[in-house]
Amino acid sequence: MQYLGPPFTFGINSISENITIAGPLAAVAVEDNVFWMGKEEFYVYGGSVQRIPCTVRDYVFSDLNEEQFDKVAAATNTAYSEVWWFYPSSSSQENDSYVVFNYQQNIWYYGTLGRTAWIDRGVETYPLAAGSDNTLYYHEFGFDDGSTNPATGITAYIESSQVDIGDGDNFMLLSRLIPDVTFRDSSNGSPVVTMTLEVRNFPGGNYTNSTASSVVKTASTPVEQFTQDVRVRLRGRSMALKVTSTDTGTAWRLGTPRVEIRPDGRR
Repeated sequence: MQYLGPPFTFGINSISENITIAGPLAAVAVEDNVFWMGKEEFYVYGGSVQRIPCTVRDYVFSDLNEEQFDKVAAATNTAYSEVWWFYPSSSSQENDSYVVFNYQQNIWYYGTLGRTAWIDRGVETYPLAAGSDNTLYYHEFGFDDGSTNPATGITAYIESSQVDIGDGDNFMLLSRLIPDVTFRDSSNGSPVVTMTLEVRNFPGGNYTNSTASSVVKTASTPVEQFTQDVRVRLRGRSMALKVTSTDTGTAWRLGTPRVEIRPDGRR
């Protein structure tokens, strides 16, 4: 809509055709842009309409209840440069899943969480969201799951994709893991994360071996100190690293963990 002046005052121009939107709550404005979820794509308008390349597009739209498209709800978490969409998975009638686009880092991530409406921080100190269980929740506040009484720890994890050496022709021997993680701001006196190394011999094969070890904070001053290194013995064509925490009051940030690897032949 554009101001033209009298006698018509406003004129309406079409800016794009052959696009879709999931539902009336599927769009959200961030600064000078508008983001929304379509029926099979994600879009952004910042002067022109563009499709947003999405690395998890097939995962999201292949597990979405299309009969409940109208319930898709968009949200912003500007403190972390994120746009969220809550949607019902194929096995649910209500919103139980989410997909997030970080427009600053241009990355996507997803998970399970039942939210039907969201107000970003501003009027309130923290984002406020309505749950599918008819409860209002503060987000980005504390480290625990407040939907239970007493509050319980949130199961948080991050897992890498497969890593190999060369083109995966050679096996590799893993002998040591050097953690790089900080527990800054944790309210737990002894925060812990579990780091797991797992290997497999073929891209479509099962993980044949894995080693899990706890990384524990040991001191805060003069600098934060935690488990120095972990000795392991694993062999495979490729490896993955997973970091997990489940305790209450635990906050952690992952740096650049290192793994000691050497080639170990082709067979």
